[in-house]
Amino acid sequence: MGTHSGIGATVTVVTLPAWRGPTTEVPLIEGMTLDELLDSLCIPGDTEAIMVNGGYEKPDYRLQSGDRVVIIPFMSGG
Repeated sequence: MGTHSGIGATVTVVTLPAWRGPTTEVPLIEGMTLDELLDSLCIPGDTEAIMVNGGYEKPDYRLQSGDRVVIIPFMSGG
């Protein structure tokens, strides 16, 4: 069994802190990049820290079925 995109392929998206949004399964479109995923979720990539499977990836990273994307807001204040 491979990690290619196909019927039923999804990416898990976790938004932290948990009160900002639920963990969701997003259908994966063949060839979808991390940046395209963020655009589809209306999340500005320049205002959040994004991790894929526990590591940082570039916006052009091609997502694979089963990937876990964690969205962490940048903190502000003083």
